[in-house]
Amino acid sequence: MPDDELPATPLAEVGRYARLADARERGLVVAAMELPHWVVRDGKEYTLSVEEVARERVFAALAEYEADERSRPSGRELEPLKIPKFALMILLLVMAACYRVQAGLAREFIERGVADDTAIRDGEWWRTFTALTLHGNTEHLVANLSLAVFVFAFVLWRFGVGCGLLGIVLGGALGNGLNVFAHLSHPHSSLGSSTALFAGLGLLAGAEIFARIAHRGPQSGWRIIVPIGAGLAFLSIYGGGGAKPDGTTILDAGNVDVLAHLFGLLAGVVLGAVFFSAGWKGGIPAQRQIAFGASAVMLLIISWACAALR
Repeated sequence: MPDDELPATPLAEVGRYARLADARERGLVVAAMELPHWVVRDGKEYTLSVEEVARERVFAALAEYEADERSRPSGRELEPLKIPKFALMILLLVMAACYRVQAGLAREFIERGVADDTAIRDGEWWRTFTALTLHGNTEHLVANLSLAVFVFAFVLWRFGVGCGLLGIVLGGALGNGLNVFAHLSHPHSSLGSSTALFAGLGLLAGAEIFARIAHRGPQSGWRIIVPIGAGLAFLSIYGGGGAKPDGTTILDAGNVDVLAHLFGLLAGVVLGAVFFSAGWKGGIPAQRQIAFGASAVMLLIISWACAALR
């Protein structure tokens, strides 16, 4: 501010700041008191001045403002995005290998692993797990792999490899289980890993919901909206075989089992909140991550063993 624009009345300096934005921000405090103020550059700093008669009042107001700023909860620091690339590649290869093995199995055996609602209601619970490892055709597999790249990357980063894998498997099985009760009026069957993948999207949303509730500081609602919106977006546009409402075998179907995907997403939201509240997430000891991952693998092995012995 040029010297000829300064008032004739004596001025008192009430603050000196390294940034112009900081000086102007404190100037707003003075303006709210309906008092004039001046911001003047002095070398590399900026001074905030007021009329001498208002000096004490402004000092008190600025002190109160600074105290409020110090007591304001700070936002959470962003976590570094460290995707376990090797684990991600292995899981994608396992999905492809399962389909390669499936291609060499007898059709009758594969049918034992399909999530047939009537059979599940009759006690064949393992079908909710085995169906996650089957795919209707190559196009179905490729479509799920394209979604898996996104889901595995972020779930394994957020929860760790073992815990994330367990959440995906459990969420997918729960989604298939809930889907059973949505088709009581007609025969229905389904297969595919997509239910588990949507459960993975739900895990991310559930974890973020719990983290937001647990953290009382100011946050952007986008951290919840984004994972939920991603799941709903994939739910609306995602394609690749799933079910036939007329009861014919899933292996001949080309429809998408939207309800299975939706139930997988919802199951994942619940599990994500539960896992995070229990502290089951990335950063827990490696031994626990190994135990969680082994549990997920054992659930699938035991389920297929039950199907083979039926």
